[in-house]
Amino acid sequence: MNLVEKRDFIHNHLHRANEKTINEFYEKLRNEQILKAKLETRARKSESDIQSGRVFSREELEQRPANLGRE
Repeated sequence: MNLVEKRDFIHNHLHRANEKTINEFYEKLRNEQILKAKLETRARKSESDIQSGRVFSREELEQRPANLGRE
């Protein structure tokens, strides 16, 4: 079954789904939206950091694990 067929199937049978199934489907979709929003926020912050010059050189990154816990 391709994606369009699956969507049509779900749409056509949604009204027959029990409350447990609806709740599970709702939580799955809601969690995906939350994750997407978090990733978009993180990406925007990263872009801002790059544009502002708040970046580490390769050497700084390579030294960080050696300095963990010493700061």
